[in-house]
Amino acid sequence: MKSDEGEEYEFENAVKPEGNIEEWMQRVDDEMKKTLHVLTKRATFHYAKEDRVEWVQKHIGMVTLVGTQIWWTFAIEDVFKRRQRGDKNAMKDELIKENKDVGDLIKLVRTDLAGNIRKCINTLIILDVHARDAVDNFVRDSVMDANEFAWEQQLRFYWDYSKDDVQIRQCTGTFVYSYEYQGLNGRLVITPLTDRCIMTLTTALTFYLGGAPAGPAGTGKTETVKDLAKGLAVRCVVTNCGPTQDKKAMEVIFSGLIQTGFWGCFDEFNRINVEVLSVVSAQIKTIQNGLAASKAKITFEGMEMRLIGSIGIFITMNPGYAGRSDLPDNLKALFRPVVMVVPDLLLICENMLMAEGFLSAKMLAKKMVVLYKLAQEQLSKAYHYDWGLRALKSVLVMAGQLKRTFADLPEDAVLMRALRDMNMPKFVFDDVPLFYGLLQDLFPGLKADRVGNDDLKNAIIEDLEKHGYKHNEEAVFDDQVNKIMQLYETMDTRHTTMIVGPTGSGKSVVINTLAAALKEDSGIATKIDTINAKMVTNLELYGVLDNDTRDWTDGLLSKIFKISNKPKTEDDKESRNWILFDGDVDALWVENMNSVMDDNKVLTLPNGDRIRLQNFCKMLFEVFDL
Repeated sequence: MKSDEGEEYEFENAVKPEGNIEEWMQRVDDEMKKTLHVLTKRATFHYAKEDRVEWVQKHIGMVTLVGTQIWWTFAIEDVFKRRQRGDKNAMKDELIKENKDVGDLIKLVRTDLAGNIRKCINTLIILDVHARDAVDNFVRDSVMDANEFAWEQQLRFYWDYSKDDVQIRQCTGTFVYSYEYQGLNGRLVITPLTDRCIMTLTTALTFYLGGAPAGPAGTGKTETVKDLAKGLAVRCVVTNCGPTQDKKAMEVIFSGLIQTGFWGCFDEFNRINVEVLSVVSAQIKTIQNGLAASKAKITFEGMEMRLIGSIGIFITMNPGYAGRSDLPDNLKALFRPVVMVVPDLLLICENMLMAEGFLSAKMLAKKMVVLYKLAQEQLSKAYHYDWGLRALKSVLVMAGQLKRTFADLPEDAVLMRALRDMNMPKFVFDDVPLFYGLLQDLFPGLKADRVGNDDLKNAIIEDLEKHGYKHNEEAVFDDQVNKIMQLYETMDTRHTTMIVGPTGSGKSVVINTLAAALKEDSGIATKIDTINAKMVTNLELYGVLDNDTRDWTDGLLSKIFKISNKPKTEDDKESRNWILFDGDVDALWVENMNSVMDDNKVLTLPNGDRIRLQNFCKMLFEVFDL
């Protein structure tokens, strides 16, 4: 098995490709799970006998995470037993040990590691810090007993000897670990909000119901569902819902989930038409009845199929936009609601900085959150400003990259540089001095020079001169050249970028110059596909599914998207594709791309196609305002 990030492991027993293809694929799937089970058992067994830092680097990421969690659960329950025998300082000793463990990992992250081991340890730090904070709370609230709710509400991992397998418990629910290979796809920082959301979701699963996180954009509804799935090693399939989905399209997705036991997360569920929703509630009820009766097979829409018990159905909803319907009551009753409103930004920043190896993470996270709060209050209210979680996250990613590149710089200088370079491109002219003022207040007396990419800068100047554009020789960093460099830096950390400004302000010049300069600098051509999304109807843009024959006709965007994201062959040199939307952005057409623009990076179409946005393909919007 090989993951996207290049992590791999070998099967215990080779699976020869012979016989019918679907039977062979089933055998591969089974072997994946069997091998992971063996690897997990082996790693868990050796954990106690080896030095932890060495143990972490020996195993694949997924096994490391579950092994650590099994031993953490065991350690805490052991502390409760020692406490009952009269050892008063058991929990405090455990806290000292966990602080040391986290410290060791942060030290390790600062050394020169291979990319995959680094990713694994970043994730492990996030889980370790949550474990340490939980123990910290036990000490603070003097939790003495394994039956107390403070312990019951944790997601606890056990090695069950009778079944020779991992069991996961939370409150009254018990879950099986599914051994679906995850690769190194990262984990979320666990805040009290995600804790509460996960508890609601596991309780819903215990009673064979679905979960329905609701709340505004960027609060982590979909990501929390995906994160819980990663914890239980189940695959979570995200579908971006829209008015084009009909009963048949939903039936296809559900029948897939039933037979694989995967989780389905339906994003923006209330965009589906209300007459379809009432049929969907009957479909979901069939599945839930089968689960409650522990059936191995159910009859779904006239077909008999195997039912795998790990299936979960989740819907996320965004309140109060145009074109949203309220859910019918018979559907509402099948889901347990949980509301997500304000993510804990301070905790998230602190943990992510720690995972990137910052030692003074607590202080720097505080500065960061305060800066964003002040900026939100004091700068102008331009439509395109966003001071939420997503904006913060890209700064954290950039800070991590800078930290690795310039290891000898002081930490506050690294963070200040990331904050400045990620935010400067989006300011309107009047806000620039205000933001500089705020930065100077929070990082007094700090000077951090911009990182210049001189080769690219010279290529940009050359291209501007070739086309007869003027640029200012005297200025250290001329505005026009600077804007193009900013676009380059922004596109480096994000996969969807919007270029905002009035007609005639040079948006196209910036895009085309950057494309030409990159070709000059790296020798790789950039292919730009321009679409004006408003010139065609929504169906012509995304494709049409014939209701009677189920024939699918690709739309303009879905066709271009497929071509641009074709995986490259070894000798294929042309490896940069930009899809450029030139024209007004409005909710009616752009919402169908929600799942492409967020962390899922997948375009989901009504016919069940799921096209992955590849790393060499970027999306650009050229727009007057938002």
